[in-house]
Amino acid sequence: MADSPQTSEELPIAGKWWRDELKGCESTQVLEPSRRNKEIWEKQVIFPYSLDNKTYAFGGPKPHENNRNKETISFFPSYSHCNPRTFVTGAYNFSYLKPPNKIFRSAPTIVEGYITWLDRVQQDFGSLWKDFGIFDFIQLSRLGLKYQQEMIIAALHFFESSTNTFQFECGMMTPTLFDVAAITGLPPTGDTYDPNLAGSKIEPKIRTKSYTKYIEEQNQLKGEVSDEEHVAFPALWLSQHVFCTRSLQVAKMFFPMAIQLHEGQQFGFGKLILGCLYENMCSVCENIKRTGDGSTFLGSGPFWLLQFWLNATFRVEMDLFLPELHNEEVDKRQIEGVRLARLIPRTRGLTYQQLFLQYFEAFLGLKEFKERFAPFADRQIGPSWFIHPFPPLPESEEYQNTVWSAFLTPTVISCRFGLKSTKFGLVGYFPNLVSRQFGLTQLLPKTIYLHERDIYLGYYGMTEPQFYALFKKFEGLEYELTPFHFELSHAHTVDFAKWWNLHYESQMVDVVVLRSAIEAGFNAQAIRKIKFTLNARGSRSKAESNSLAKPHFPPVKTESGATTRKRAATAEAGGPSKKARPEEIVVIDDDVVVEVEEKQSTPAPNVTSRGVNRGFEWAYEEGQFEIERERKLEKKRKNIEEGAKRGRLGS
Repeated sequence: MADSPQTSEELPIAGKWWRDELKGCESTQVLEPSRRNKEIWEKQVIFPYSLDNKTYAFGGPKPHENNRNKETISFFPSYSHCNPRTFVTGAYNFSYLKPPNKIFRSAPTIVEGYITWLDRVQQDFGSLWKDFGIFDFIQLSRLGLKYQQEMIIAALHFFESSTNTFQFECGMMTPTLFDVAAITGLPPTGDTYDPNLAGSKIEPKIRTKSYTKYIEEQNQLKGEVSDEEHVAFPALWLSQHVFCTRSLQVAKMFFPMAIQLHEGQQFGFGKLILGCLYENMCSVCENIKRTGDGSTFLGSGPFWLLQFWLNATFRVEMDLFLPELHNEEVDKRQIEGVRLARLIPRTRGLTYQQLFLQYFEAFLGLKEFKERFAPFADRQIGPSWFIHPFPPLPESEEYQNTVWSAFLTPTVISCRFGLKSTKFGLVGYFPNLVSRQFGLTQLLPKTIYLHERDIYLGYYGMTEPQFYALFKKFEGLEYELTPFHFELSHAHTVDFAKWWNLHYESQMVDVVVLRSAIEAGFNAQAIRKIKFTLNARGSRSKAESNSLAKPHFPPVKTESGATTRKRAATAEAGGPSKKARPEEIVVIDDDVVVEVEEKQSTPAPNVTSRGVNRGFEWAYEEGQFEIERERKLEKKRKNIEEGAKRGRLGS
């Protein structure tokens, strides 16, 4: 962090060491914080330690005693319903990746007439966009973006959706509000978005919703841009370039948000985008687990953010480069999204199979956290509040502390953007699991979920009273930020390394078995045998398949007299009352549902809980290492045996 005046309040040092005295520690490792002031560490999102007479920071909060019980160990850091695909045994079938299939067809591309309309509206309302802090973000829509479909799908094989993190061998990683700020210029602050708060009754007349025809209809070409036209433009921008609707049409559900942007309302735009990305990633991961019979699916949502994050974090591993013709544009950038949109793969002309295997092997090979995996930690590019010194200067202290508290505080965030009762949803935000991405030292992390019923996975039957009750519950988990100067570090504690290695090795499918199954997923003959086996067994019902993917939503007590909106079909019902029907793959808009294809619902993979996460238990109970090692090896032997059986089946 840049030098700046020290604050008057100082935290005690959590440890003071010299490198040559840390026996048994690798060069990237330190010891856990001292227990002397643990009550302080349990409340702080960062706290200091000294190494070789330099000050560094742990990423807090440190876990409390109640994070050590058997219940939390059973679902943290990996919940059986949300395991990454690489933790799940079962056949692969990658026919859904084969051209001309296009999973992410809603990528934000530039359609005819868009740039002309953008220029016209910007001339009259550009100053308002700057005041609201979205001007640079809107400029990203001038660039267009091509998704690297195989890269995204390969990464999502490692995604765990209860923690919303990628679980690599080197530890957990994920896009955070810090990354959102660097890429888009959007702050992590602001109230939770509520579509009911649009004050104006501006209703543009809409006769068509396809992007090109909508532009032709709404672009008035001459004269001043009216309020109606200015609302119509961000509705298109939100539909096509931000939330990327599956229907490839302007969605009416974004008009309340467009009106709030027109009015300059300061809601938490960055938090909403990240929450929606987490929810959409969870949805795609569930679909990936159901592709064993060759069925396909569509992915929608702000996956541009994931693409940008992958480009920034793994540029070397993904072998990406910046063409020289974009150098001048990139040098003048105000936000990092401009550079990331211009990065392209160095090697061209590979097949979809070669691309997937290249990316998958790169993610599989992430054995240690490297400094370049925190590309924005030095905060060289971005809005003034993002590149501001930390600890902050006195005149900016209050706002800057609010910003950094939002970056670093574990909580839940909303993924609600529509008016419908089915659009109430919450997802977890856990920056303390990925502290190294902020330039902080990773210690043994805590979970804010103390019970299985606390885990929230987006949209699945949450009512309005539940939504606000849960928000209130997690807002009550108050953590403190006490700023101090520290050097950037991407280290971790010895106990974290032992805990994570035990978790990863015990959960991960044996690499030899995994590689064999992946290769078989591209083999036409092996795929035909898999389909024959699945057809012989018969398909599960849609209800059963869904029940394996998501747990029932836990009931939440609400105050007497509270009213609810119409519940979603999947709300707290104990199970389906009607006969299960074949699953339909559809393209969904808020107003229209277009049937694409009808398929029998597919059997979910063998998603099984591998028992209690003994790694976390070991981290707090000394003397159990050998016991855990034996258990881990036994699980690995079972995986190898299961893989051998599958190999005989596919041969």
